[in-house]
Amino acid sequence: MSSSAITEALKVITDVRNHPVLIHCKRGKHRTGCLVGCLRKLQNWCMSAVVEEYKHFAGTKWRETDVKFLEKYDVSRIRHCLESIIYRYYGSKKRRLQYREESLQKPQMTSVL
Repeated sequence: MSSSAITEALKVITDVRNHPVLIHCKRGKHRTGCLVGCLRKLQNWCMSAVVEEYKHFAGTKWRETDVKFLEKYDVSRIRHCLESIIYRYYGSKKRRLQYREESLQKPQMTSVL
C-alpha cells in the first residue's frame, strides 16, 4: 500500500458527490484500517485514538507495519488539496462547506486500491 494510493482514496471518500461511501478491502482489516486511520488523522483525531481504533477492528491480526504507516502518513498532502476544493471563504472568513444539490451525481463504484 502506498501513500499515493491512500491519498487518491481519501480524495474519493471525502468528495460529497460520492456519498454514501462503503470502505472495504478483501478482508476489511489492513488496507481498510489504514485508509480509515488516515481519514481519522485528516479529521484531526489524536494518534493514540487512531491506533486504538485500528487495533480494535483489526483484532489479533493488527500489524506493526500498519501502525508505522499510520504514524508516518502526512495528511497535509491531501488537506491543502481538499480545502482548496471544498471550502470557500466568505467576508466573515468563516469556513462553510459548499454544497449544491444540482451538481450532485449518481454514486459510482470506484476502485482506488
